[in-house]
Amino acid sequence: MSETLQLTIQDLALMKDFISMACDRGAYKANEMSAVGQTYDKLATFLNAAIAQAEAQAAETQQQGEANA
Repeated sequence: MSETLQLTIQDLALMKDFISMACDRGAYKANEMSAVGQTYDKLATFLNAAIAQAEAQAAETQQQGEANA
């Protein structure tokens, strides 16, 4: 396999949604919910930070473009 596989922010957001859907549908046993919840929280925190960083970089790029115009 010569193709490099990548995991994107969109992929991680889908995974977060899948966890939420599985919980809503009762896919996890009660004794599994703590680990699932902790993983979901870590994923949500990571996604929030990644989105904030991307927005900050986009704003900075826009400001630099306006300054150079």
